[in-house]
Amino acid sequence: MDTVWFEALHEYLGSPEWYETIGVFIESHCALFETVSPSTSGEFDHGQYNVFREFTEISEQILDNMLSNLGGSLSLLEQALDEHSTLPPTGPKDDARKAMIATLLTYDSFPHFCEMMRSKSAKIDSAMTSYYDVSDLEKLTSMGFDKAFAISALNNCDGDFDDALQYLFDNPPPSPRTSAPPPSSTPSAPPVQDFRDTRPQYNKDTKEQVNSSVTAALNKQGSMRRRNSSIATEASAVSCTPANETSSDSNSNATKTEQTLDYMFKRREQLTTEITEQRKAVVNFTKNPNRVSDDHLEELYLFLKEMVHNGDDLAKHKQRIHTYVFSRITPSQGTIVPNLLSLMLLENEDYLLQKNINRLLNGESLESVLQDQAGNSTSSSASPSGPDTSELDELHRQHALELKRANEALEAEAERQRRRLQEQLKNKRKNRLKQCKDSNMLDEEISRVERQMDEDNNQALSNLDEKLATRNQQTLAGLQTKQIRIIEETSRLNRKLTAKELDAINDDIAAQLRDQHAIDLAKMREALDVEKSRQRAALQARLRNKRKNIISASPTPSDQDAAESILNIDLEETNGLNDIDSKFSRQMYNMVQGPTESFAAVSTGLRMACDNLDSEDWMDNLAKLHKLHCTNLATMQSSLMDEKSKQQSNLQARLQAMRQKKLAAAMKRGATPEELEEIEAECEAFEAKSREKLEEKFRTHISEIERNFMEQHNEDIAKISDPDSIALEKLVAESTFDYESAAAALKAAHERDVSKHGDALEDEKRRQEDALKAKLAKRREKKRVRMMGDGMTKDEAESQLGKEELQEIKFLKDEWKLEEYIEGGVERGVWRVLKTAGGTRTLTTEEGKEEESTFSNNNFSTADWGWGDDDGEDDEGKRRSIMEKHTDATNVLVNRLKDERKMSHNKLRERLEAKKKKRMAELEKGGADSEEIEEVERALEEEAIKERIQNDRMLTMSEHKAIEEYEFGTNNAAEGGNLNTYELLDEIHSDYKDEREQLQKALMEEKKRQKAELRRKKKERKKEKRRASVVAALEEELMEEDNNEKKLEMEVAKIHKANQESKATLDMMMQMEQARQKEALQKRLMRKRADKRRNSMVAGPGGGPLMLEPLNR
Repeated sequence: MDTVWFEALHEYLGSPEWYETIGVFIESHCALFETVSPSTSGEFDHGQYNVFREFTEISEQILDNMLSNLGGSLSLLEQALDEHSTLPPTGPKDDARKAMIATLLTYDSFPHFCEMMRSKSAKIDSAMTSYYDVSDLEKLTSMGFDKAFAISALNNCDGDFDDALQYLFDNPPPSPRTSAPPPSSTPSAPPVQDFRDTRPQYNKDTKEQVNSSVTAALNKQGSMRRRNSSIATEASAVSCTPANETSSDSNSNATKTEQTLDYMFKRREQLTTEITEQRKAVVNFTKNPNRVSDDHLEELYLFLKEMVHNGDDLAKHKQRIHTYVFSRITPSQGTIVPNLLSLMLLENEDYLLQKNINRLLNGESLESVLQDQAGNSTSSSASPSGPDTSELDELHRQHALELKRANEALEAEAERQRRRLQEQLKNKRKNRLKQCKDSNMLDEEISRVERQMDEDNNQALSNLDEKLATRNQQTLAGLQTKQIRIIEETSRLNRKLTAKELDAINDDIAAQLRDQHAIDLAKMREALDVEKSRQRAALQARLRNKRKNIISASPTPSDQDAAESILNIDLEETNGLNDIDSKFSRQMYNMVQGPTESFAAVSTGLRMACDNLDSEDWMDNLAKLHKLHCTNLATMQSSLMDEKSKQQSNLQARLQAMRQKKLAAAMKRGATPEELEEIEAECEAFEAKSREKLEEKFRTHISEIERNFMEQHNEDIAKISDPDSIALEKLVAESTFDYESAAAALKAAHERDVSKHGDALEDEKRRQEDALKAKLAKRREKKRVRMMGDGMTKDEAESQLGKEELQEIKFLKDEWKLEEYIEGGVERGVWRVLKTAGGTRTLTTEEGKEEESTFSNNNFSTADWGWGDDDGEDDEGKRRSIMEKHTDATNVLVNRLKDERKMSHNKLRERLEAKKKKRMAELEKGGADSEEIEEVERALEEEAIKERIQNDRMLTMSEHKAIEEYEFGTNNAAEGGNLNTYELLDEIHSDYKDEREQLQKALMEEKKRQKAELRRKKKERKKEKRRASVVAALEEELMEEDNNEKKLEMEVAKIHKANQESKATLDMMMQMEQARQKEALQKRLMRKRADKRRNSMVAGPGGGPLMLEPLNR
């Protein structure tokens, strides 16, 4: 490493970037090494060594990054340092180089590091002494205050001794060094403190800080008690005055009461300001740099609030407070403790003031109030120790252990899922690169694909980590909520809770979670519905103005162009509303994911216990159950929202058809623009009412089904958390929502509601009938006068008014039918979603029929409602006039449709003839032969037949629609005046029956010819197939013979092998038998030889037996 690198390294060590990382770290931790000296080199603690190890890791990482940018590394740096340490001095730059080497050596030597930190702490202390007088510091330390806190108080009070003394009594401030930002706030350094670690972090400064905070809180409590005692003493002095003195001045007590109330009100206003400021100070700890999480802040607040509320002696519980506090926050965040204690004392004083003010305002005497207040102060000060907290301490320890084990188990499960995802992504990347190489892609393209896949994989892993971290944090939050509730109940009952009470706590918290989750989902849906309604209203208002402009600009009320434009506007409105519904349906699906996963995680944390945290299977199944619940709920919500969109689309189509018919009827009868606007307003009001009813019913059903889902999830978590539960995989696989029961319950409730509200619906219909009759009666008189003024006869005016009234009655019954559709359609739609388990969406009804998506007034019949005449009188003249008008209108309609059909046929015939002539001229000009000309003529004739048939069908449909538009009303059926659509169509088509028959015959002949051609081609294909099958059969036979020969050869080889094996076996058996017989023969010969030897040894000289005593024995 040359000199240039050393100079660059020296400049970097003095740069602001280095100070922002290493400098801040040194200043925030040097207070731990304040008592370090050369004589105490062997008395370092573990906390100091942990700081050194973290400092080494940070510095090595930063130096490695810097050296890599310069083209070097840490190994080259170490070699260069070893070389330069042995070189003799060569110039004036050696001093700077030696200082740099000494600085770098502190990163590898623990004693050098401690000495450097001690000197830094001494420099900070010497810099701090410049803000105050040393004599003031000596006075404060002689009074018993800690030196560090005394220095801090003097600095904060600008060296004023009195203000510093009062500040130390009221609220001891933290040390400036401990309030420095933690190293985790720096961008380039890893976090120094592990905030998830639950081990208590003991060190000298932080312990003294907490102890001083508790001491200040005790001092403040003592000052409050002294103030209350002085007030009580004055009250007792007032009560002990002679009776003659008190009777002489009857207004004295009232005056003192008013003065006391005035003081209390003023003091309470001051407390309100102080509490607000103190809360701001506490809330500031939820922000950077000394950020405390919301969960830890809540735990600390409840813990300290419990001790203050129970009257515990804080001086005797300093060790417990210290342990509990620094198991959740870092030393740099310890300044939150005095702020919390001050806030609680202020809240307690505010509560007592409010209580005494209420008592005085209710008429109690000043003496009793002040004496009770003094008695409370005396009793609270006389109780030195408070209740026994041994059980609470044990609960705290158990909960801390359980929380730690749960955290470890969740992190292990997250790591397993991460490894699984990494393996999947690795295989995917490998397969993708293999495909690229097989497809002969360029190296640049393969590199680009590889980079893209690496980025996608990193993003997927990052998303998974974030999701798992959030889930684990929420799960632990649920566990902590349960633990806090257990501690509260234990403190309240002053005994250990039973298993039944613990289950009740779990159920209570789970119910609260379900209620809150349902409220959150309802709020999100409400917000989306409000925005959707706003966009829908804006679209409808724009199209409404456009429609009004067209109506006002039309020359005549029955302008066909205006009617067509209005139809186009209705179509645009339908498409726009459908797009808005689908967009918000997708947004709802995306928005419910987060709260649903949060609810599932927190409810899971409630059921976690130490006896099942060590089971990897339990954690796996818990993750599967969590994912299954979220998937089922999201799928069900998406299905219901899709069904809601479909119902809204169908409702919109029906409403638009109703509006169009009303407007068309009004324009035909020559309604004024004011009347058209009135009809528009009525239609909009009815549309808003119908849509609101549909929204309300869907909102109710979705909330109820979501609640059932969440209850089912809670039951599944309880089952899987049961220690006696076995076959967890089966339990998870079977834990699905009971869609059938929910659908049956919904259907039964709907039937019950229909039967219950039937009478109310009939009353509402009668009310609407009466309102419509009154409205028509008022309109009849006005229109009769206007029609008579226009030159119409009385009969014509009555006939026209009768038609209008019949149409109004018909529209009213259409509205009733539409309301019935909403009542039953919503329940049927939701019931279908539940019956199909929330996954498949269908529009098939229970009877197996497909539901219509359009609205038709022909389905309504006034006979179903028992509708009669308006006034019940038998007016023959009126009926005869209506019949005559009906006959005339029918004749006009038939003649007009005949003329239109004739004109359409003539135009089509002329167009076909011109097309044929043009085509034949082109063929003759091109020199085509006769066969080609015949083929073209046949094709043109076939095309002409199809066009003529298609034209006839289109004309028939338009005629059918025109007849329906001219239908006057269903009430005329009683007098025989209702149009018979098919009779009119037969009359219109009477002149075209022969032509239609000829067309049908020609079409049938063409179909026969095509069928014959198909049969011929089919026969040819069969012949080819048969011929191919014969060849295939021969080939199959040859292959079969080859296979048989191969099989025979294999059998022969197998038999030969078996014979060889059997022969080898027999040879081996014969050899074994020969060896056995040889061995048996040898044994027999040896036995004979032994017997013979024994006989020769036993025989004596004369041939008698030789008596051997040992042998005989």
